[in-house]
Amino acid sequence: MAGIQDRCRVSMALAALCLVAALIPSGPGSAVAAQEPEERPAEGRLLVLNKSDNTLMIFEVPSHRRLSTIPVGTEPHEVVATPDGRKAYVSNVRDRTVSVIDLTTQRLARTVRSENLVTPHGLAMTPDGRHLLLTSEGSRRFFLIDAGRDVILRSVTTTQERAHMAAVLPGGRKAFAANIDSDTVTFLKLPELRIVKHVRVGDGPEGIAATPNGKWVLVALQGADQVAILDPGNGTVLARLPTGRVPVRVAVTPNSFTALVSNRASNDVTVLDVLERRVKTTVRVGQKPGGIVTNDKGTRAYVCNNDSNTVSVLSVPGFEVVDTIEAGAQPDGIAFVPVRSGSGKRARTSSGRR
Repeated sequence: MAGIQDRCRVSMALAALCLVAALIPSGPGSAVAAQEPEERPAEGRLLVLNKSDNTLMIFEVPSHRRLSTIPVGTEPHEVVATPDGRKAYVSNVRDRTVSVIDLTTQRLARTVRSENLVTPHGLAMTPDGRHLLLTSEGSRRFFLIDAGRDVILRSVTTTQERAHMAAVLPGGRKAFAANIDSDTVTFLKLPELRIVKHVRVGDGPEGIAATPNGKWVLVALQGADQVAILDPGNGTVLARLPTGRVPVRVAVTPNSFTALVSNRASNDVTVLDVLERRVKTTVRVGQKPGGIVTNDKGTRAYVCNNDSNTVSVLSVPGFEVVDTIEAGAQPDGIAFVPVRSGSGKRARTSSGRR
């Protein structure tokens, strides 16, 4: 009798195991397979300059896998890409050059030089990709570069001190440059490279960006811990919004009126609602943040942390650090290059340190 009971117990146990096995899905749609991370398609590349390493790093987005490290000039500060994503330009402060990078081969293609190019810094590309505006702090000049032939077309001198960062409005006919030591913003007309006027905006203007609709120009005032919102038509300061300590860069998301400001001395990013003229939140990042840019969809922002040797990845919206990318020594200049499709999308850029 005991033997019969034992055999019954074994049979029941085997039946239960078979039932469990039948209930567990197998193959690609199984729970085990579902746990495996799916590889997301690449949406673009992130260009990061390392000032002390004299290199440009290229990362795939959104995997943030490093694709290459390219030597550039000495103490590179700013980087900008052409709208078709084929080339990038790097301003090298110490050796007074501009490096031209072939993003297809990921190699240095050529170097632009001029005896009047002293402390080159701010870079801004016209939307059609034909012209590149460059500031030269040491010689008090603006340069216009032919982005097709990579040659200097013309230059103009300025009376303002330390023309640093630059921005071009949609349409490519108007440009603006922030002059740190003159407390002004210079209005320029392109492609003539003609200075229209200088407008006083506040203490130590440095970072500068335009809203996607071209209605406003935002200027980070490092000496006032503010962002000034300008009317690009007449230069009137329409509003001033508070930031963290020593704001140095500003970026605007492509699909909203959200601006992100990196604050070098308080190690954080101020998030502004430009339309409602208010501070939305503040996000802690790494040490001495500088260059800041968003991806083309406006769902992520990237912030270079000079003294942490990292890039903080912020979710938009949400506004929290969701990832950290290891960079080289003193990363600062940064640009986002979307995957090309058809005629190519606009490359979003922001970068550099004063």
